[in-house]
Amino acid sequence: MTLVLNDNNAIIFDEIHTLDIRGKVCPMTFVYAKLALEKMNPGKILLLTLDFPAAVKNVPDNCKRQNIGELMDIKEVDKEKKVWILKIKKI
Repeated sequence: MTLVLNDNNAIIFDEIHTLDIRGKVCPMTFVYAKLALEKMNPGKILLLTLDFPAAVKNVPDNCKRQNIGELMDIKEVDKEKKVWILKIKKI
């Protein structure tokens, strides 16, 4: 659970889901992300950890194409090991 301030500065609790798919390659990276997003309610956040470079572009593109998620942020957390965390909002 994360504490979040909305536009009116009211404190709300927002559920953040995490999924670590390091070691998986395309197209399975998208399959795992899609399955996780399908179980979530709209507006919830998925933090997706991955290490397959092509998936950094492919997963958000496919989420948008299938209208299941919107990319909010990409953070490279380990340049040497090529690890990213994608923040995806369930649509």
